Amino acid sequence: MTIAHNLIKRIFSTSRSTSNTTNKTMPSHLEQETLNLRLHDPDLTEEETNNSSARVTAPVESHKGVATCPYSSPITTPAESRNGVATCPYRFVPLRTGGSGGTHKVSDGSASLMHEVSLEDLQGMTERFYQKAFKDPTIDRFLRSHDDPHGARFSKWIHQKLSGSNVWDEDRAQRDTTPVMLAGGRTHVIHDRSSAHVAAWYSPKRPANEVGRHFELEDCRVWMRLHFWAMRESGIMEKSPTFADYYVRFIGHFVRVYESTAPMFARDSFRWSADPKNIEKYKRDGMMHDVLGLSLGQAEAQIPESEANDFKWPYNKAPQ
Repeated sequence: MTIAHNLIKRIFSTSRSTSNTTNKTMPSHLEQETLNLRLHDPDLTEEETNNSSARVTAPVESHKGVATCPYSSPITTPAESRNGVATCPYRFVPLRTGGSGGTHKVSDGSASLMHEVSLEDLQGMTERFYQKAFKDPTIDRFLRSHDDPHGARFSKWIHQKLSGSNVWDEDRAQRDTTPVMLAGGRTHVIHDRSSAHVAAWYSPKRPANEVGRHFELEDCRVWMRLHFWAMRESGIMEKSPTFADYYVRFIGHFVRVYESTAPMFARDSFRWSADPKNIEKYKRDGMMHDVLGLSLGQAEAQIPESEANDFKWPYNKAPQ
């Protein structure tokens, strides 16, 4: 009850400080949706209640101006190079989870990945992703505005989740909390992941009959395909195969907030992004028709049975 009480106080105080409505004592419908989403996802709850305990990791070492991998040996000998990009040797880093809801936790292994991949690398990936998302009719309808610094915010969130830094919290503290206009004349303050998700549900770009509908499996599959495609294009996979391997499982964990059945499709989405034929077909069609409008059973038939029935991944403690 203490956590729920604190969350309610935070949401209401934010709303009262930014709304022109006087004597407000009850949350709006969108505020209540934000609260409900946060209370039903352990990671969102922890972000709201425990973000002040973040730790900051050491900066990436460099050798002659080039970021070097602390796991290459010795430092005077560069890591394996692919297309001129230093590549750190692969190692398996398991996801660390904890708490009653299995929240993602920073580990020494996840923090070490930020010595191989910089915040700038992450933003390069996330900016590429949003460039693709803005052009995709399935995903773009959830994005109220192209002017917001989506890529920068996403990259900082990833960095904080993996390293324990406070770059995302610092960004949140400086955000404009002026209410934005959503579908049907609704207004909403966007200040964290939970409120951003609700804003996406009520995006003014969505057809009237879809406004307020939560993310569905097809939305998640398109989102993951575009995102892993952007990761491949960014060069991060060549720079740190370990990060790429961890990140697919990281997304498999966090995509559950969008749709509970989506995690089993993360590996399939990653494979999709590796095939140039898939990319070319998508560019021709302009949409991912192969995943749209399917039932869960039809979608599961598109992935290996071993993945549909894998209840250990993405929390496996050894490579699969």
